[in-house]
Amino acid sequence: MREYTVTQNGAGQRADRFLAKAARDLPPSALQKAFRKKDVKRNGKPCRAGERLSEGDLVRLYAGGVQTPVDSGQLTVDSYGTLDTKRIVFECGDFLVLHKPAGVLSQPDFEEMARRYLLNRQPSTVNRPPSTVNCQLDFFQPSLCHRLDRNTEGLLLFAKTAEALRDLTGKIKNREVVKTYRCVVAGVPSPAEGVWRDWLWKDAREKRVYARPKPSPGAKEAVLRYRVLRTAGGKSLLEIELVTGRTHQIRVQCAARGCPVLGDGKYGAGRKGEPLALCAVRLAFDGRVFQIDKKFPDFD
Repeated sequence: MREYTVTQNGAGQRADRFLAKAARDLPPSALQKAFRKKDVKRNGKPCRAGERLSEGDLVRLYAGGVQTPVDSGQLTVDSYGTLDTKRIVFECGDFLVLHKPAGVLSQPDFEEMARRYLLNRQPSTVNRPPSTVNCQLDFFQPSLCHRLDRNTEGLLLFAKTAEALRDLTGKIKNREVVKTYRCVVAGVPSPAEGVWRDWLWKDAREKRVYARPKPSPGAKEAVLRYRVLRTAGGKSLLEIELVTGRTHQIRVQCAARGCPVLGDGKYGAGRKGEPLALCAVRLAFDGRVFQIDKKFPDFD
């Protein structure tokens, strides 16, 4: 029998996901079997896999297996670079607003850089190694709340605590975080401002997304608002507000209208080594606005 006490950072997690991290020596099939046989107890009562845990809950797992030491959660980031503090747009006790450069993966690269920053500056915000299995466990690493494509520059929210992560990801899911981008496209969209609505279908094998004008099986609705800020030499500087957040959404919806983003080799207006002219310039929520000043050649 093993027992675990849920801390503040563990609160809100599903029981099966909590135990998957706590009892890492058990294969998923054994953990599922334990739930089916009611060998998982929460505060003395049978616990279902999908139950959300609360701070202070005592979770007991009656299962075999070779018990291994619990991962301390300490970072292993020697292969990653150091976060340039100039990339920190805002910081408070709960979260960071970070400026990701183009060419860097949001996860794991940029996320691990931010964790290294916290580890060096504020060790208490990173998981502490537990002394025994029967102890209070956090199982939380400071994490990004959303992502940008590798070649897209811009603002990202990074949560320091589990509570902040749940709060911010909830706001993003409920569309309470307004995300604004700027990009340079080939051509001039008409009219000069409006709403684009498509249904995007992702081909996982090709790693490519296709826009369709009507609902279709497997396709997800994608909506954005756009405005042409300036035009020059057959190109346009657009400001775009995402209503939905889909894979490659801006790039695909622009290309579908014959105005691909400059530097986008995948969807039609870029050459190898050319930078993608797309940047997430503003995040707004709870009456707060965070923004960066992005310069684009020919327009600034």
